Amino acid sequence: MNLKDQFLALQNKLKIESVKVDGMTDPVYVRTLTGRERDAFEASCFQQKGKDRVLNTENLRAKLLVRSICDASGERLFTDADVVLLGNMPSDVLDTLIAKAQELSGLGAKDVEEMVGN
Repeated sequence: MNLKDQFLALQNKLKIESVKVDGMTDPVYVRTLTGRERDAFEASCFQQKGKDRVLNTENLRAKLLVRSICDASGERLFTDADVVLLGNMPSDVLDTLIAKAQELSGLGAKDVEEMVGN
């Protein structure tokens, strides 16, 4: 397999990890975002106000989780339209899942600072 094929084969190797959530018997699965999903997440965090782009942190956790929560095979459970639904979940549940989603997709405080700086 040539280098290009090896590189492109990585798209089929998204990391998927199970997370134990209090109150549930089955685990919740969280996976790495694709580049496209991460870009969509970051774009969803901004809104246009006149000529300026302003960071909008409303439902920030839910915006990430609709793209990260999946079934055991890696298929998304939620659509972008489910952001409000997930945003209404208890914050401790979201915090447990967001920690794993951030870890798997390499998102941290530095990334938020970069988004704000743009």
